[in-house]
Amino acid sequence: MFWKYNNASSSQIEAVLAKEDVTLQELMDEEDIINECKLQNKSLMDFLTRPDIIEELVTLTTIEPSAELDERTRFKYSNIACEILTCDVPALNEKLASDENLLSKLYVFLDSEPPLNPLLASFFSKIMGVLIAKKTEQVLDFLKAKENFVSILLKHLGTSAIMDLTLKLMTQVEGVEVRQNILNWLDSQRIMQNLVCLLNPNVDKERHDNVAQLLCDFIKISRDNQRNSTTERSDPDPLLNTLESPETVSLLLDNMLEKDKIESCIVGGIQVLLAILDVNKVSCDEANDVERRQAIVESTTLAVLKRLRDFHMLLLEPPKKAPVTTTVGVLDPPLGNTRLQVTRLFAAVISTNNNEVMKELISLGTLQVLLDLFFAFPWNNFLHTQVQACITSALKGAHIPSETGEDNALYKHLLVNCKLVERILEAWKDNDIQQSEAKGVRQGYMGHLTNIAISIAELCSSSKLGQFLKDNLPEVADSFDNFNENTLQEVKKTREILLGGAHPNTSNEDGDEYGDIPFPQSTLLHQQMYAQYQVHQLTPHFIESYGFNDDDFNDGDDTLQTIDHRTGMNFDLSEGDLVQQHELFKQMCAQNINTLDDADDQIFEDRDHTFQTVIEKQGERHDAVYSSDSDEDDSPPPEDPFMDIDPWSSQNRESESAVAPVTISDPWSTNEKTASEANTGWANFSSPSFANFEANFEPLGSDSGGTASTQSVIETDLKVENIENNDKKNREDNHSAKSSLSNKSIETVAQVVKEVVEEASKEIAAGGDQGNVLPNKAAAQLSKNVNKIEEDSHQLQTGSAVRTIRPEPDQQGI
Repeated sequence: MFWKYNNASSSQIEAVLAKEDVTLQELMDEEDIINECKLQNKSLMDFLTRPDIIEELVTLTTIEPSAELDERTRFKYSNIACEILTCDVPALNEKLASDENLLSKLYVFLDSEPPLNPLLASFFSKIMGVLIAKKTEQVLDFLKAKENFVSILLKHLGTSAIMDLTLKLMTQVEGVEVRQNILNWLDSQRIMQNLVCLLNPNVDKERHDNVAQLLCDFIKISRDNQRNSTTERSDPDPLLNTLESPETVSLLLDNMLEKDKIESCIVGGIQVLLAILDVNKVSCDEANDVERRQAIVESTTLAVLKRLRDFHMLLLEPPKKAPVTTTVGVLDPPLGNTRLQVTRLFAAVISTNNNEVMKELISLGTLQVLLDLFFAFPWNNFLHTQVQACITSALKGAHIPSETGEDNALYKHLLVNCKLVERILEAWKDNDIQQSEAKGVRQGYMGHLTNIAISIAELCSSSKLGQFLKDNLPEVADSFDNFNENTLQEVKKTREILLGGAHPNTSNEDGDEYGDIPFPQSTLLHQQMYAQYQVHQLTPHFIESYGFNDDDFNDGDDTLQTIDHRTGMNFDLSEGDLVQQHELFKQMCAQNINTLDDADDQIFEDRDHTFQTVIEKQGERHDAVYSSDSDEDDSPPPEDPFMDIDPWSSQNRESESAVAPVTISDPWSTNEKTASEANTGWANFSSPSFANFEANFEPLGSDSGGTASTQSVIETDLKVENIENNDKKNREDNHSAKSSLSNKSIETVAQVVKEVVEEASKEIAAGGDQGNVLPNKAAAQLSKNVNKIEEDSHQLQTGSAVRTIRPEPDQQGI
């Protein structure tokens, strides 16, 4: 229950208990009082175990509230008080059981005259049941001290709650020693004899019904306890032995069959007799148990045998019943429950195959009366079932010798005196005629009549019944043979047809609903494999950890997810898988290299790149990449050759080449400076003084050293295999671009030389050394700028011309 796991105290209860003059009624108005009792709230327990409070609780459960109160809330506090006292709290149980005054206050409730208030009786029964279960010895000692306890219980057995308390006292006391003690004490009080005597016409009907129910339940529970006893010691039940004894059975028959015929006591008594005779359902294989059961059946049957005439007269003269209107007409008199129960008793005693019983039935003509009732009430299938059981049991056990010394006296009685076969044939014929009429209805007994006819036909072929019928009633035998061969066989074939093509599954004690279905062999194999899989998966660790775990509700990012060893995951890769992955990697590399080659060609189509343009293109490419995740694999290669170019190159790249004289956009300032302006030592190749300088140099061919250097840089930078050669068109475009670059380089060198000569002339005019200034300075300037032009050419040919070196900290101001 919920309160077993809720350990939080109720603030409302604590607030009420904190009051100085708190009353029990104020506390019982709180909704959480029952919950707090089950939680054993210490403050609440201290309050409830006060002598005045617990006495008030007992009073509420035993004294009927005023009738002037609203009926909807009249028993509110009585109900809550009962729930508090039955919360199974050790403190409350101990307080009640140890205080004799409180027990006496409870016991006084039984001293009142019947009938008891059923609701208060249920409260009393519930409280006493808990005390008997938890404080058995203390409560039983108190009850034993009361001499009139059993008689008071019997007086109030008309109340169902008192009947339940009596049954608990007789069957549900725990502990072998304590239980045996209370059973012996109850048997000494002759409780069974007193209960049987209550099935008397002079006792009220309510007690008839409750006593019969009490005895039947006691027989069933006691026999189950003896059969299912797990202890080595299994003492006999003295109360059960007393009830099953012939003396008690005879006492029962004497009370229920007095002169006054009261249906309630007769029906109740027959139900108890049937419960005593129903010992074959007890599954005990030991020899002494079998002998004991046979002895019980024989003793009970002999006791009934002495009163068979009385039961037979009940079939002829049952208790008076008023007419009953049914859908098929008025029944006057109706069959009644008395005659139905008497028929059930006859079926039970006939099944015992007791010769004395069969003789008495034959002499009384009981079977003839049963057949008359069978046809007189065509729509009472309860009666038809019991009569069919009587007839078939009698025919199967027909070995009774007659008074003249001849066998088959029962055959003679049923077939000759009762005319069983003739009545079956005549009833069948009448039913056919009635069904052939307009709106004809089949008689209600035809199903059971068919069963009786089939039983007779089977016995005629397997026993002396057939020969007896031919010897004594030859015409009837011929008629029955003709009926069996034509009509009855057709009915049997029709019955054998399976509705839906398969026999419906009946109750199976083994619980295997599909045990008889012929599964194909392949299906059986699959089932076996699946069963093995389940056994393999349901390891003890899995069973113990089955269900939810607190770790299941943790954040997945905060926990380390492990792989269960049962999954058997294999991460080993075969050699073929490695080769396949290696080939796939080379294909991807080749595709990316082709993209870089295309970028090299497109560089020369748009050479006027600045640092700002590179940044803008880089941002556009990033926007395109992150705009959609789904376009990563399906989109074509980018056309922009600068997408993968980092505007901030590494230090290694800076060491390989100097800064190209390209326009730089300062990301930290709006001012722009050229590389030549940033470094004062660099020559201004755009100076007019170098306009005609190219005449002093030969044009560079397309196969200059720059080309070789370019190829070396490409091989060093990429270092991949299987680079496909560019097509013819790309080679022609590269050749044209390289020629243009060479011409531009010549013009730049000439411009440098021209500026150097002009500067030398100015220094000579100022008085410098003409022989040293011009050669040294011109050579230095010319060598420096030629080297930079060659490096610039290499960078342009490898697609690196637009790469910009990130300035060092001391250069960030340029």
